[in-house]
Amino acid sequence: MPGVRICTAGSTSLPRILVSAAILMAVPGMAHAQSVNYSELEGMFREPVTTSVTGKPQRASEAPAALIIVTREDIRRSPAHDIPGLIQAYAGIDVARWTAGHSDIAVRGGVLPFNPRLLVLVNGRQVYLDHYGMTNWDGLGVQLAEIQQIEVVKGPNSALFGFNAASGVINIITVNPLHSQQVTMSAGMGTEGQRFASGAASVKLAEALGVRLSAGYESSDELDGLPASPLASQISPISHDPRHKEVTAELYAKPGERTDGSISITHSDNQRMEVVPFLFTVSSHYRFTSLGARISRDTGWGVLSAHVFQNWSDIGGLVAFHNKVLATSADALVRAGRANTVRLGIEYRSNRFKSKPGYPGATQYNVYAANGMWETRFSDAATFTIAARIDHLELQQMGIVNQPTIFTNADFDRSITEWSFNSALLLKLDEGNSIRLAVGKGIQAPSLFAFGARLDFPIRGTPLSAVSSGNPHINPAKIWSAEIGFTHMLGDKGRFEMTAFYNRTSDVMSNSSYTTPPRATPPAYPFILFTADNVGTFEAYGLEASASGQLSPDWHWSLNYTWTRAKQHIAGNADGQFTRPLALDSATPEHKVKAQLSYEHGPWLATVAARYTSATRQLVTLAPAPSGPLRLIDVDDSLAVDAKLALRIKEGLTFAVAGENLTGADGAYLSPVPAERRLRASLQVDF
Repeated sequence: MPGVRICTAGSTSLPRILVSAAILMAVPGMAHAQSVNYSELEGMFREPVTTSVTGKPQRASEAPAALIIVTREDIRRSPAHDIPGLIQAYAGIDVARWTAGHSDIAVRGGVLPFNPRLLVLVNGRQVYLDHYGMTNWDGLGVQLAEIQQIEVVKGPNSALFGFNAASGVINIITVNPLHSQQVTMSAGMGTEGQRFASGAASVKLAEALGVRLSAGYESSDELDGLPASPLASQISPISHDPRHKEVTAELYAKPGERTDGSISITHSDNQRMEVVPFLFTVSSHYRFTSLGARISRDTGWGVLSAHVFQNWSDIGGLVAFHNKVLATSADALVRAGRANTVRLGIEYRSNRFKSKPGYPGATQYNVYAANGMWETRFSDAATFTIAARIDHLELQQMGIVNQPTIFTNADFDRSITEWSFNSALLLKLDEGNSIRLAVGKGIQAPSLFAFGARLDFPIRGTPLSAVSSGNPHINPAKIWSAEIGFTHMLGDKGRFEMTAFYNRTSDVMSNSSYTTPPRATPPAYPFILFTADNVGTFEAYGLEASASGQLSPDWHWSLNYTWTRAKQHIAGNADGQFTRPLALDSATPEHKVKAQLSYEHGPWLATVAARYTSATRQLVTLAPAPSGPLRLIDVDDSLAVDAKLALRIKEGLTFAVAGENLTGADGAYLSPVPAERRLRASLQVDF
């Protein structure tokens, strides 16, 4: 906001709070996530500030969506060693660890490998991988020590973020060196061959120039139960223990009072065993590189922002993939009178995919999108928000389309236009109580694999091939959502929230398996063809209740419960027989209870976290994979306990021991492979 600065020294005062409130209401000057001084505003308002719901900064209690914010303090106290471990502590979240190096996060039901329904961003830059439509959590290029906060928006949010924000969005925001400076290094080791080391530095080089640097390495042994489990692959006999290494650099600049921007580069290298959507394991090697830039300008009448990034993904294994994504966007966020905020934006995305074996050419689509948001305050007690977006996708395939196939280049000459929206009414009953009513429609685009892949497997002893193919005629899935939420503030540091939700997905997409009935092929060149298709519907409804607070300055607590009912109607999947590799309902736990208690006094920090998960059943391909039958495997209910004990030996030096699944509960991670008990010790140095 022109002419206004926030004082950073001294304790919180009424003038500072009023100035900060005016800044949040005025909007200009803080439109982009990386422009917000999160730590300072959280201290002033005594609650986190978010930008991931409407695109404008707002207090978490005033966000028009079901929202989780994991703060720096939450990360520091948690026993978790990675982002899925952090997120699994919250209501409405399921984390499945299929192997030691492969995890997936599901929001409000629908647990499956390579979850395509959750969009994941780092500072607004997509790390979601479009080839299969999934997230490799070990390849994000982010260290826990450099995370400012993690914002999780539950429910479809396609109106702001576009295709694939179908069940939710996770936006990981890192420390801005122009706001906070730190240099941290840590290293450790643990059971099951764990070795890890990381470093993160956020340094202010000059008054208007800063740099963020980070690097990390981790390796461990594969799960003991994997070779003996139904997921053990017969087609990938070489099993690799998981390891990953990554490096990131980002330069921040503020060349003028009203202008700021950054340039970033990230590279990660990740090797792991993973469970693919066909429900068997393969060994894969991921190389991911991203280059991005953003700029934001306060014009006085509003904030103009632009963002561009390019991602390169190379995945080797049973199949080799290359995916290149270029995305550019621009938006304007303006205050329209005293009661209205308007955001208008445009986006262009080019997505190119090649696979081997596969077509000798490339499958590509371009997306042109426009979006808008209007927020109006009817009064201090009522705020209405509506956002809408339209995406136009143009699909094509380049190169010679050789046999065996039933599709031609002309089949890929296709365009798709879809619209999405989010709308919410927030009613403040009084200073500490509010009600939220929200509805929305999200879009899940087909992955590039579902559009245009082709895997050709010769059948021994016959002249035939089994071909698993994409389908250029496949349609996006549509997700309708409704929720009612109630929030009650428990004093200055506590919060209680209850949300009832309903989601329904139509045109559910699925890849084929060897139990899928084959499609007809040309008689002149016979082969067995399996294709991706729209196969049915999935719905989930339930209740989320969570509470958190402080018993005293030394004690922090949290408790949440989630009840979820899930149903799917998939063509060919009935009476225990599965022609498609989907069991979204059986894999969704009905009951989850999670609790955490932390004590911190002087140099000591102790945390105990427990979570109960009711029994589920996971669908797997039985040996010999991948041609074995699909069967449901029971995953027992579980009570898992994690813990952490840390001692600050002296200023800037901390020793910690932590354990995950100390109870040794087999079903702790929703996987047919029994979960292991893992212990670790680490040393952290803060300069």
